[in-house]
Amino acid sequence: MNLRQLLFGILATWLAAGAIPQATAGETATPRGILYEIRPPTGVAPSFLFGTIHSEDKRVLDLPAPVRSAFEASSNVALEVVPDASAIIKAMVTMAYTDGRRLRDVLPEDLYRETATALGTLGMTEDAFKDLKPWAVVTLLGSPPSETGEFLDMLIYRRAVEDGKRIAGLETMAEQLAVFDELSETDQIALLRETLASRERLPLIFDTLIAAYLERDVAGLQTLSEAYLAESEPALAAIFQEVVIDSRNRRMVERMAPLLAEGSWFIAIGALHLPGDQGIVELLRRRGHEVTIVF
Repeated sequence: MNLRQLLFGILATWLAAGAIPQATAGETATPRGILYEIRPPTGVAPSFLFGTIHSEDKRVLDLPAPVRSAFEASSNVALEVVPDASAIIKAMVTMAYTDGRRLRDVLPEDLYRETATALGTLGMTEDAFKDLKPWAVVTLLGSPPSETGEFLDMLIYRRAVEDGKRIAGLETMAEQLAVFDELSETDQIALLRETLASRERLPLIFDTLIAAYLERDVAGLQTLSEAYLAESEPALAAIFQEVVIDSRNRRMVERMAPLLAEGSWFIAIGALHLPGDQGIVELLRRRGHEVTIVF
């Protein structure tokens, strides 16, 4: 499990709380793109910024020719976090209680029964989930069911390893998971209730998110996010926007700086981090980088 999977599930949960917003006549079209070329003011070789989505949909995994070309032309690959064995172990440890408590001790009895039933539909026995924290359960219930485990971010990582490219992470697994692990139990429980309440609609929401991504409509993804952040519990919405998106954008841009100064990096991050005034594309432009849409 990783942060992108959790974010995808949380975003889908909020979207499922109401109807999917539709574009209205007369709206100004926003240029669409998931692949950008970045040219630093220093004149080194350009790098590429690729927006991803946590999905194993074959249409997503079939990388378009411009993306493949950018990947092949780059000597180095940067991801939000490197999904190696140590990161996976860190995630597994962080998702579980280590102080003797169990999920049953934290959740109200009715919510625990509902959660156990839902997890049972995923083939999980009580022994498999008894030590999980509520936010970790949200990861399991609020994300698309995995059939192959070959999600887009993992595909990019594996290809980078196979090609012998230098690989870097813009964040650590500890930094990513702290965003949710530091939520109060009250907020974690509220998030779990929202997930369970909207679970039947999640397949439709996943399809909507993937459709927007395949159209390279990152502004549309942002619109979906903002529309339902406004309808979610205010404290959780504030956490999502500032802690999960905006502050991480700033941190990742800071850590991109030395990579871009080298040149020839292929940087893959969640597409929701790209658009907007506080998005990574705009933040890079403010630093003097020329950022143009390739695809």
